[in-house]
Amino acid sequence: MTGEEILEFLPRVAAVGAQVEANLRGWVQRLRDRRVTWARIGAALGMTRQSTWERFSGEE
Repeated sequence: MTGEEILEFLPRVAAVGAQVEANLRGWVQRLRDRRVTWARIGAALGMTRQSTWERFSGEE
């Protein structure tokens, strides 16, 4: 691919990434609604409990 072709492709990749992130957040929220711990969710995602909480909790 040329540089121009890659630049034209980037917005599509970003849109798919945003869809995946939204879907992942939805699944994490389902697990939290079922009282699954941040540690277990993080383990499933290959992340620490703290990193998982920071990414998905919505709290600052």
